[in-house]
Amino acid sequence: MWLRRLVLPACLLCWAAGAGAANLLYGSLLEVHGISRTDSRLQMPLSRKKYADVRLLDRSLYQFLLSCGEECSFNAPGKEIEIVSFREAKTRPNMWIAQAGINKQLLITFLIFKRADAFNIIAPQAVAFKDQPFFEEIKTALLRQVQAKL
Repeated sequence: MWLRRLVLPACLLCWAAGAGAANLLYGSLLEVHGISRTDSRLQMPLSRKKYADVRLLDRSLYQFLLSCGEECSFNAPGKEIEIVSFREAKTRPNMWIAQAGINKQLLITFLIFKRADAFNIIAPQAVAFKDQPFFEEIKTALLRQVQAKL
């Protein structure tokens, strides 16, 4: 009889350990919100439930996110930026989609819009840049790509 009373709490504990959402604080550079974990798998945040905003490129970062709690603080090894891909959007003129690699560990998708004589660079909603000079470096690199295409 007493064993039956333990089954439900034990099941709930196992479910809670395998599911849930996490936030990644990537050094002092940025924070990624809404990373979900289910059955030893990570699901990075998605725009409109299908567009990948953030991708993990490094196995050690992936393993770290699987093992940490709700607030994960990972020490960023540096501030290396690499524009991995850059293309025009098929559905809208004066719009580009770019992916920037950060320290060869994260890949973040940005949208770039041209409005009159200015460009607007939009980071994913799930990503909050804590280091504004670093974010400005990314914007500058993306603007160089746009100007090279024009």
